[in-house]
Amino acid sequence: MFFLRNSLLPVLLAASCFCAGAQERDTLVHEHLKNALITEQMDRPMVLNRQGISGTVNVEKIAAVPSFLGNADPLRFVRLLPSIQLNTEIEGGLYMQGSESSMTLVSQQGVPMYGITHLLGLFSVFNSPHFSGIQYATSSRQEARLAGAVDIRLRDSLVRKAGADLSLGLLSAQGTLTLPLGGKSSLSVSARRTFINTIYGGFLKFGDYPMHYGFTDANLTWLWKPSGRDRLWVDLSGCMDQGSIHAGLIENLAAHWYNGLGALHWTHYFPDATLRQRAYFSTYGMEAVAEGFHAVGTLPSYIRDFGYRGELLWHNWQFGAHFSHYRIQPQNPKAEGHFTDAAIRGNEPVQLSYESILSASYKRNLGYWLQLQAGVGVQWYLSPEGRSHFGATPQAGLTADLRKGGKAELHYELKRQNIFQLGMTNLGLPNEFWLSAGDLQRPQWSHNFTLSYNVTSPDGAFSLSSELYYRQLHNQLEYVGNILDIYTGLYSLAGSVARGKGRAYGANIMLQKHTGLFTGWVSYAWSRSLRTFDSDRLAGEYPSSHERPHELDVVATFDFGRIDVGGTYVLASGAPYTPTTAIHLIGSRILCEYGAYNSARLPAYSRLDISANWYFRRGAKGKTGLNLSMYNVLGKVNHLGYGLHISSDYTAYSFQTTPIQLRFLPSLAFFHTF
Repeated sequence: MFFLRNSLLPVLLAASCFCAGAQERDTLVHEHLKNALITEQMDRPMVLNRQGISGTVNVEKIAAVPSFLGNADPLRFVRLLPSIQLNTEIEGGLYMQGSESSMTLVSQQGVPMYGITHLLGLFSVFNSPHFSGIQYATSSRQEARLAGAVDIRLRDSLVRKAGADLSLGLLSAQGTLTLPLGGKSSLSVSARRTFINTIYGGFLKFGDYPMHYGFTDANLTWLWKPSGRDRLWVDLSGCMDQGSIHAGLIENLAAHWYNGLGALHWTHYFPDATLRQRAYFSTYGMEAVAEGFHAVGTLPSYIRDFGYRGELLWHNWQFGAHFSHYRIQPQNPKAEGHFTDAAIRGNEPVQLSYESILSASYKRNLGYWLQLQAGVGVQWYLSPEGRSHFGATPQAGLTADLRKGGKAELHYELKRQNIFQLGMTNLGLPNEFWLSAGDLQRPQWSHNFTLSYNVTSPDGAFSLSSELYYRQLHNQLEYVGNILDIYTGLYSLAGSVARGKGRAYGANIMLQKHTGLFTGWVSYAWSRSLRTFDSDRLAGEYPSSHERPHELDVVATFDFGRIDVGGTYVLASGAPYTPTTAIHLIGSRILCEYGAYNSARLPAYSRLDISANWYFRRGAKGKTGLNLSMYNVLGKVNHLGYGLHISSDYTAYSFQTTPIQLRFLPSLAFFHTF
């Protein structure tokens, strides 16, 4: 029901209440509804923006958008929206409206996830055939995150016959199997495995250094409808990644990381209310091992979240309850060898913290064209040191429905967040780690203001979405350490962070074409994300490490029936970095002098991807065909980092920008669904 127009909702709601016997007798009606559902999904736009750059994604129409694996990837598609900043090949998060990636909530049917990508952002952990759609918003409402939310939705309808979605390509093999289990339940199972280095081992490089990589992931969802008023899901997912780089000073840098989730969902429909509840466990962890100069260092870390989410929708009211128990191991390096003055033993303790939120919101029409939404949450947080923090999270919005003139909304919210994510992101491996608020830094909070406007052309062929925003961020942390601190024995978590505040502001605009053989959009984002640190060494205001002031995204798809063709083009400002002004080698120790913090920028980033699907069979009962995708068609060499480069004989040292060698990377995949 995720993508249906209101005209179909009464029909499908009535059909969902039939008894099992009636379902058997009404096969013809079901087939008509099924065909109507497919037609409705294909007639809808790829992106339906409801308020500013917030809305839903029609997953049935994104298969033509180029994908690195040969099949549609939800997060790679979402990253093309103007509210979300460019994510390069060495970044795995979602930077929304100038905020840190950790401030954006990414969830699976409302369950928070803490590691959402494989291979440095090239792949997401979501097998798209396993899910029904995507909801996204530039506000996470009463969740304990400062920025927006992206929710990957599970299927909420039973399957009546066995089906499969299979894909076999040069990069990976993927399969999804759906099975009916009697008249009241069904099972969906998905799995995926990559074999990148088998064919592309010579192409995958970071600078001049070879990379080795592979991953496996799997999903299992059981849906049970014991009655017309109840739906229960058991949802399990997990993935494992392994990667390594052999690079100059670091003779070997290897890492393995994992992501896991288990959840029980229950939705009950009262005559005039809906109750949704979920209990879950979500985890993410990694361990990296670095070797060089006869020294060995490890970087273990993990986060585990045991939680509950409940919400009650009753008329114009919405009530919520939220609880999380965090068990977090911050980055806990261990190092020994003759390159260090003293071995680092890993003394960062495991952090235990708790948070709970009770919230209520209400919306009311103020006349024919004006609507008011208002709400408040009460948040309690217990830090690892046993200190309690209380705070309110008020929200208010005013929406003006101008009918044919479009819709405008002004929104304000005060947000609070009790966990941070930090790390040495310039290395190109997923070594970011989570941290609970406490003695190192108090819980972060922000004032968020948004003004948005949406309008659709009278014939529905075009739409314009735009947004202005301003965020005032407090109690921020920024990681300023580097891996050399571990090798030299100078590492401490407290000494590797800078404390301060920040602000982010900008404008997003998106022009989309919905109908016809050609669909797609052009969007532009202008944004600033600035930080001010409480440090004499870093006095003043600086760009955040992920800031890209300008970004242009172009998405185009052409559907000719048996063949569809798609292309995406991204052009964005380079990210900032702190340049090195001098390097000193004293004995076996390297000492560096740095310029102003984040005072230099990498070259601009640009990339063109194209793909084509050739369908041997395409209809309501499934599809069969070939997908050809070409990544970075123009062969653009993008510089994604800045770091120390050492000659093979260890006699020459220099700091320079580092390119990633992914030039014109083609992939071919066969797909079949039934």
